[in-house]
Amino acid sequence: MNEEELKEAARDARRAIDRKRECLRESYEELEGFSRTLENVENVLAENESLRADNESLQAQLQEEKELRMRAEMQLSEMSKLSAGVAKKASQDELLKAIRVFVNKSKRKKIEKRIAVKEMVLEMANANSMTLPEDLAVTIDSLDDEQPEAKVVNVAGNYNDIHDNSNVNRA
Repeated sequence: MNEEELKEAARDARRAIDRKRECLRESYEELEGFSRTLENVENVLAENESLRADNESLQAQLQEEKELRMRAEMQLSEMSKLSAGVAKKASQDELLKAIRVFVNKSKRKKIEKRIAVKEMVLEMANANSMTLPEDLAVTIDSLDDEQPEAKVVNVAGNYNDIHDNSNVNRA
């Protein structure tokens, strides 16, 4: 072979190498794209599994809430039946006295219980066609009002005049 043929063969070999390199580069980019796609699929599957676990947890919580609601409704129904029976047996004055004591003791309970007491007492009064005295009606109406937190005062020693003062006078 002469020098020109060798140069031509070298150029042909260079072009073949460049074509092969370009094909390999395209294959590499294609594989990288597949790799990114697989990574995204794995992320979606992991998120799907997490959502499935959350869904199962929420389903269990919903079932628990339904059971609690059914129990509460059953208790309310029983309480309504009981209160109707008690109301029929007791005189209205005795019943008003019992309601007044119950409402006054309920003032110290948490807001949720006070709301339930208010509903129950009003339902009992309505079921028995009772007319509540105005002072009792006002007390019952204010049962579900927000009340400030009770102040707890621990005293060690002899102190007097502790009535929401900013300072304490010693005896």
